[in-house]
Amino acid sequence: MLIKWGSIVVKGSGKLGGHVYTTTRTGATVRTNGNVKNPRTEYQKAIRGEFSVLTQNWRQLTNPMRQSWRAAEEAFTRVNRFGDVVRLTGKNLYESLNFQRSIINLPPLDFAPEPIQLGINSIANVVFDVGAASIAITGSFEEQGEYVVLGTKAISPGIEFVENRTRILGVESGAIGGGSVGDPANVFDLYSARFGEPKVGDRVFIGTYAINEIGQRTASSVISVDVINTN
Repeated sequence: MLIKWGSIVVKGSGKLGGHVYTTTRTGATVRTNGNVKNPRTEYQKAIRGEFSVLTQNWRQLTNPMRQSWRAAEEAFTRVNRFGDVVRLTGKNLYESLNFQRSIINLPPLDFAPEPIQLGINSIANVVFDVGAASIAITGSFEEQGEYVVLGTKAISPGIEFVENRTRILGVESGAIGGGSVGDPANVFDLYSARFGEPKVGDRVFIGTYAINEIGQRTASSVISVDVINTN
């Protein structure tokens, strides 16, 4: 649950007491949180397991190693959804960067790195063609590491906020020249393995974000696409 306090609460986002608080283009909304029958998916278990390993690793670091992460807190400040600057603790920074590195199959860093300027990650168009068994992602993508590809199941018309619905499909490289991400056939296979093959006319969301070699990640770029069949 993320809350921004004023003389009264002025903004809120997340779950609290069986309700979900969000902010949309029309203003703040509150809805009842539906019961999830099986929230412990294999993917969620893997995430929890990775964070557990990183927590254990943090305890095993030497004092100079841990101090390097604490000294790096100011260099890796972030901006939250409210536009406020947030500084992670050294331990949180260690876990955050190394978790992202684990996604692209890199081992954890023991000493804090120097930050790297992140480049552009912006999807302009996605063509989801079940007839050609391809998902072609094009846009502006600067060479900066590996790209995580995101996707959703079919989404009803009118729903635009899908941040909590996207799931990681896999990791792909950007093309030389920075105009596309991944091989269209590979991305299609990743989507089908996660969600099954969609029907023509389904509206889904596809997204990307980049992770560089030290574990920094860009903001996600996500757009909606209608599934077609050109055959």
